[in-house]
Amino acid sequence: MKIKNYNISLERVDKNHLEMLRNWRNSEFVSSKMLYTDFITEEMQQKWFETINNNQNYYFVANYNNVSVGLINVKNIIDNVGEGGIYLASSDFENTDIVARIVLCFNDYIFDDLKLDHIYSQVKATNQKAISSSIAQGCIKNEEKSTDEVVFFILKPENYRKKTLKIKEILNR
Repeated sequence: MKIKNYNISLERVDKNHLEMLRNWRNSEFVSSKMLYTDFITEEMQQKWFETINNNQNYYFVANYNNVSVGLINVKNIIDNVGEGGIYLASSDFENTDIVARIVLCFNDYIFDDLKLDHIYSQVKATNQKAISSSIAQGCIKNEEKSTDEVVFFILKPENYRKKTLKIKEILNR
């Protein structure tokens, strides 16, 4: 399955992506931003894939100009609600519009095609770039669930559409 929009191509994760994703995930750049920071072995990666390769979990490799630049997902979908997540492959893509393009492409899919009621995400409180990006796309902080270590966000389709309208206009020029 492939999704294309905003000059991004999202390709559903398959077995051929596992080693690339594991290498990204074990890198200092990615793991330092994650809640789970332990080293991931090949066996762990394979077991993870076996648990996410279904209709409650949608994981996609994001490609920009035919280069794999990151991973985006919605997981554990129950009662039309799931948990979203994203990471970039390297710092080369960090201060670009690539994150916005990936998020817009995927969130359009989540809300227009999967028709989820909302998604939530958990962001490490020290990850200011992810917090800013979450707010820019319309996420609202859930104060009750947030802690000193983790910021808990909720994204509803109406907030997302309203907040990203101008960004979409700019990217579609």
